[in-house]
Amino acid sequence: MLCPPVVLRWAAKGDKVKLLDNYGRVIKDLRISVTPRCNLHCLYCHPLGLEMREPPGTLTVEEVDRFLEAASLLGLSSVRFTGGEPLVRKELPEMIARARAKEGVEDVAITTNGLLFARRAKELVEAGLNRVNISLDALTPEVFARITRGGKVERVLEAIEKALELGLHPVKLNAVVIRGMNEEEVVPLAGLSLDRPLHVRFIEYMHLDNSDPEAYRRRFVPGKETRARIEAVYGPLEPVPHDPTSPARVFKIPGAQGTVGFINPVTEPFCTHCSRLRLTSDKKLRPCLLTDLEMDIAWAFAAPEPVEALVDAILIATNRKPAFGNTLPTLRKRVMLGIGG
Repeated sequence: MLCPPVVLRWAAKGDKVKLLDNYGRVIKDLRISVTPRCNLHCLYCHPLGLEMREPPGTLTVEEVDRFLEAASLLGLSSVRFTGGEPLVRKELPEMIARARAKEGVEDVAITTNGLLFARRAKELVEAGLNRVNISLDALTPEVFARITRGGKVERVLEAIEKALELGLHPVKLNAVVIRGMNEEEVVPLAGLSLDRPLHVRFIEYMHLDNSDPEAYRRRFVPGKETRARIEAVYGPLEPVPHDPTSPARVFKIPGAQGTVGFINPVTEPFCTHCSRLRLTSDKKLRPCLLTDLEMDIAWAFAAPEPVEALVDAILIATNRKPAFGNTLPTLRKRVMLGIGG
């Protein structure tokens, strides 16, 4: 297959490949959704309460392995397994092990709601897991249960303790801030970073749930308001050096062990530094979270030489990565649950 022109450059030092898109962005981070299933029903992820089941053609361990082989050949060095809830896939440890075995893959992580983590953490670490992002939208049990439609915050707190106990680093906690639900929770959540090396990140609510646009606007909380709430209690936050391709702007409460970060894709878009490609569990490659652009690459997995075909698919998707995503309230073809976090 002939690919559109995509630039492959060699790094100045060593022999690592850098994959660049048409805007000069280095593409190095993969998000692989291994299932659309989830054991929670968070309002901002699928507000209509849709039950997502494993669709026919869901990624297998072998297909994940081939995709990772192709990606590693192109210099992609960071892999995060997502869902849905990735821990509902019993094969997740094997997928992690396959990722760790790929030359050039330096970082393997998961994003999880934490409910199953304490039970499975040891096998994940033994497979090669480096770090974990755990969703924690509130500390107050009633608020947490309301946002997640029945979740138990105690199990998430147990997951955090287990991650620290096993030495995973960094342990990041993700909170989506929604007006009228959990904006009063941001100060106690930020306080988790004080005496332990926890990295709490507050995320602006994105319209990836097909909720009513006016309801979305009423619920939206800009990141600067969240930061102001925290600084009103703890004083000015101190900036912390961070990877410029990271979506979070990172600070710390003076004297804290951990950090506080703000991911503001709506009010402070970071598209110009985006380094990500997303693979959905049904074999669609998405170069941008905030557009409906996606490529069905099932043909590449079924090709006689799948790794070569997947290299082509990644090159084509990289070439099609748009300059900017759409943060306005828009009817999406997929909600967040189907895309992968």
